[in-house]
Amino acid sequence: MGSPSPVLQTIVVTLDHALNDVRPDAPAVLLRSLGHQVLVVGYDFAELSGRRVAADLVVVEAGSHLEIGKDAIKRLRDREELAGTGILICVDVTRVAGLDVQMGADDFILMPLAVDELAARLRQLKWRGTAQNPAGRSRYGEIILDTTSLQAFSGGQSLKLTPYEFQLLKFLVERAGRVFTREELLSRVWGYRHVGRVRTVDTHILNLRGKLGAAGELLEAVRGMGYKLRKLDTPASETQRAQSSLG
Repeated sequence: MGSPSPVLQTIVVTLDHALNDVRPDAPAVLLRSLGHQVLVVGYDFAELSGRRVAADLVVVEAGSHLEIGKDAIKRLRDREELAGTGILICVDVTRVAGLDVQMGADDFILMPLAVDELAARLRQLKWRGTAQNPAGRSRYGEIILDTTSLQAFSGGQSLKLTPYEFQLLKFLVERAGRVFTREELLSRVWGYRHVGRVRTVDTHILNLRGKLGAAGELLEAVRGMGYKLRKLDTPASETQRAQSSLG
């Protein structure tokens, strides 16, 4: 058995304290179910007034209120005691298309929240916070992923990814070499609970391949299974090359 996950000191910023105490999919309820310590604060930060409250991670429940969430993140970044603290923003699935790449969060997750996906996001944020990656960036070959701007760059030029495409690429980069079905990508990357949208994955894969340029061939279709991003130290076989088309 692996060692238990450490208890994290977390802050949840929300518009509704009451629901965060009782709603089953509320960030505070899910965080407590994972064993973490939670301080729930409003968007006015009244609970932080006159206090220096350190935290391992901050979860901003923005929902459909993206501008309010963006402002809250900016004010969190201005607090000295929270400098370098990872920030996860929760957004309604209907608003992700309008997600500003300059929101300032380190990562985002779609609502309604699922406890497994929330736990995975927290682990990734905490790992990035302890790794030697202070700029919030990770690299895959010549591609640099910036989790602050939610963009990827190659040769110093932005690949102009949509939030959906960035989240998909980041997920696969962090799990290079593993095969995921369309259903797994729908639920684990974007939080969809219904399998009727699996062709949406094909569309995003195709668009992402086009934007990756020469690196697009590393994003492979595994016939009868799903998709994977090839590990950079693993050469593609002729069979893998043949499978990389979207037939």
